[in-house]
Amino acid sequence: MPDLAECARRALLVGSVAFMIVGCTPGRESWPAPIDVANGLRAEYLVTGTPSLSALAIAGDGDGRVFYAERETGWIRVIKDGQLLDAPFATVPVNSAGDRGLLGLALHPRFSANGRVYAFYSRSDTGSSTSDPLAIVDQRVVYFSASGDVASGGEVFVAALPVGAGTLRIGGGLGFTPDGTLYVGLGDTEDFNAAQVADSPLGKILRYHDDGTVPADNPTAGSAIYARGLCNPCSLTFHPETGVPFVLDRNAHSTSEVNRVQAARNYGWPAVVGFADDDGELAFVASTADYADPVAESARLLTGLSFNPSTKYGVETLDQLFYGTADDGRIRRLAISADGTAPDPAELFAAGLPQPLEALTISGAGALYVAAADGVLVVRRTK
Repeated sequence: MPDLAECARRALLVGSVAFMIVGCTPGRESWPAPIDVANGLRAEYLVTGTPSLSALAIAGDGDGRVFYAERETGWIRVIKDGQLLDAPFATVPVNSAGDRGLLGLALHPRFSANGRVYAFYSRSDTGSSTSDPLAIVDQRVVYFSASGDVASGGEVFVAALPVGAGTLRIGGGLGFTPDGTLYVGLGDTEDFNAAQVADSPLGKILRYHDDGTVPADNPTAGSAIYARGLCNPCSLTFHPETGVPFVLDRNAHSTSEVNRVQAARNYGWPAVVGFADDDGELAFVASTADYADPVAESARLLTGLSFNPSTKYGVETLDQLFYGTADDGRIRRLAISADGTAPDPAELFAAGLPQPLEALTISGAGALYVAAADGVLVVRRTK
């Protein structure tokens, strides 16, 4: 358990008064009770009192280690065997103005061999965490190599991405295909035109090798840009059988989209929001040969995106796409067809989770983990 000196330092990092103990997990007897979220399903807390959760990643060595990110402090923490470890895995100097901060986590497909934990974050130019909107170097992707449960050495630079025009709609989605190809979602950062500018990385899905070099088969030689027309691509996941990437994109008009990511496709932002269905949007589609409609849309703020590789929650959930609704504590699942379409509406999987939901992911063993405002939970079967 963290001691009081550590807790005070954490409170200062997030700009709280010194007597507030932030991110220090109290004794389990005072934790919130488990939550019955569906018939035969219960959400149990693994850690509570955690500040500004933004991303989750599960180690491939069973369900032993859960990595989570704190957006405002720049801390990457580890839950091992159900316990929050005292020492952070790593810390990065974040700029947390607006939507900025430590936003994305991904484990390398060969994590068990190389121990690499990748992160997307907004780097402060002060060497420490700050919320000053001007105190920023770049958005960047880095990795740390694990030595046991803590990083060995500092960050290894992978890619630098532009800061852009504003502090909102940063993106931060991060993920790997099984062959080690890295996909990164970068938002338009409040520049409404950038997503349609062919050579601007803003409002795009970027594709790299794991060392930050550009794959030779990207749509444009020497460019990391893989797909465009996105607003705030904040979560990436990959189909467990095909490896096809899917991205959750939130836009400035309170609509969320799930898009199937394909090379050189245009997802329409800002000309098209959700499915193209009015005259202006249909005119854009008619003039844009590489346009692609989303798989699904919602008028609510969606969060997290993860395929279920297991039958742990029933055979009907195998290979289905799970996502959360931030403001009502619900999780839904979609059956994605081979052509990338899905039924409407999605099936309700769980309800009654703490609000807001911040992230979710499903481990290789099929356990659903959820980051909410008050902690990290795992959904277990009760029968």
